[in-house]
Amino acid sequence: MNIEERREKVLRVLDRRNRYQFGQPPSTCNLVRESGCTDTSIQMIVLLAKDKKVSLNDVRRRSGAPTGQPMNTTEALRALKSYGLNYEIRNNLGALGLMKMARTRGPVIVCEQYWAHPQWKGYTYAGRTLKGTAVNGNGNTVQPGFARPLKRAGLTQWTFRSGHAVLLATDDWRNGEHVGIIRDPNHNSPARPERPAYDIVSVNQLNRMIDSWPTGRLALVPSNVVIKK
Repeated sequence: MNIEERREKVLRVLDRRNRYQFGQPPSTCNLVRESGCTDTSIQMIVLLAKDKKVSLNDVRRRSGAPTGQPMNTTEALRALKSYGLNYEIRNNLGALGLMKMARTRGPVIVCEQYWAHPQWKGYTYAGRTLKGTAVNGNGNTVQPGFARPLKRAGLTQWTFRSGHAVLLATDDWRNGEHVGIIRDPNHNSPARPERPAYDIVSVNQLNRMIDSWPTGRLALVPSNVVIKK
């Protein structure tokens, strides 16, 4: 499988608009609850790399993470390895480096503070309409901007600001611009039933996302090519 075939497969699977953090049946996700962003990203990686449908419960059991708590990197790597997927921690790559990894090897799990995620333009939630600005961890107003397609993708839950994992599924070129293709698991809740296939983000937006992590850049990247067919 070459790079274009790999990208085509990733986009095709994401376009099905399923496997979000919320909205999966209790038999699939009762061990995860609202802390399942990493679990959901791993679930999607297994589907893309192995053509295998697994439950969030199965991911959580394999990881050894406690019920209802965020999964740490050791637990995430354990779960990935149990599916035959070798990943490693990288904290020295910017947006372009991570996009290259996603393009040439397979999906990358990116850690961010959720205030840094590009927003759904004009989305109204909890009495606030999103206008592309947020308050960062230092209390300063910053501009994460909007995800594309405009008014059809991006952060909706502005009340959540802390640690979050998203999937840099691949990269692409749209209208001559090099962009990242992000699957944000944080959708399909009763209050926010939208299901964007993916968020298109710029290189600058992706750098803001990864630079928001309080202890420095943190990503889980494939050690070798994981999408082979």
